Amino acid sequence: MKRKILIGVAALAVVLVGALVLSQDRLVDHVIRQRLQQQPDQTYLARDSHIRVLLCGTGSPEVSAAKAQACTLVAAGGKLFLFDVGDGAVHALAQDKVPLNQLTRAFITHYHSDHFGDLGPLINSSWIWGRKTPLEIQGPVGMNQVLAGITQAYALDEGYRAANMPHLNAARAVARGVPMEIQFPAGQNTVRVYDQDGVTVDANVVVHDPVKPALGYTISYAGKKVFVSGDTEISPVYFDAMKGADLVVHEAYATHMVRRAIPQLRALGRNFEAEVTERTIAYHADTVALAKQAEQAGVKHLVLTHLIPYPDGFLARRLFVEGISDHYRGQLTVGADGMLIIL
Repeated sequence: MKRKILIGVAALAVVLVGALVLSQDRLVDHVIRQRLQQQPDQTYLARDSHIRVLLCGTGSPEVSAAKAQACTLVAAGGKLFLFDVGDGAVHALAQDKVPLNQLTRAFITHYHSDHFGDLGPLINSSWIWGRKTPLEIQGPVGMNQVLAGITQAYALDEGYRAANMPHLNAARAVARGVPMEIQFPAGQNTVRVYDQDGVTVDANVVVHDPVKPALGYTISYAGKKVFVSGDTEISPVYFDAMKGADLVVHEAYATHMVRRAIPQLRALGRNFEAEVTERTIAYHADTVALAKQAEQAGVKHLVLTHLIPYPDGFLARRLFVEGISDHYRGQLTVGADGMLIIL
């Protein structure tokens, strides 16, 4: 009798183990299927009358809670335009399910590293994952130098991947970006750099001395206008670029917070950090000065990005916008990574 019971228990154990293994296999298969079904979001490529603006990076060189440094994606008329690609931007774009291998063009505002640090990974990953044509990269004078350096840095990687994958070997030209340097005729602060299928992009001079030139970009489509500032102090030089805009994505520097932090840094003996912090004030956009210019320009919706200091938390975000509502009556949004705005 005991022997029969033992045999029965053993048989049951075998059945349970088998069921567990089968269940585990099904669970693994389910997880794999779920991952494989996470495809890029094709609505970014919709040929409708909307402009979609994705904040793929709202951070800056300072340590912050942002996933990525400067990065803004604008989708219009079935085309994808990327404005700056700072550190962490490629990962953030992938997390937001942007079809990176179908980017139309990338634009760089200026050559501070937090605005182009992920340019190499952008070119490289979009080539690996099926890009059909070389990615055009447009920016101020200096783009040839930047892309030559990136090409050299990625040469070994390109060779190894091409040796392993015949389709990549056949598309070696796609592994490198195409530099397009923007030139301004004498006396002009704005020049058209893209005009196809109803979508236009204008490059606008902004003020970020000693960085020269530093650019912002105006995107127009279906009667709507978006301005992306890049890094700049507030200046009438780019007032017309902001004028009447449906949406302005603008760098924002909470000077009132930073000035209060500087003496506290010195009191803690952190004089080097205080000095560096003080030097950043002059060439960024004070939030109150920005509010005044946005109101004067008739901006309908002002979105703050490249946030310094990064407002991590509800209270910090409230403090960050202190004084803005006294001067700007339009819609105000403090940006965050992954935020999507549809016009």
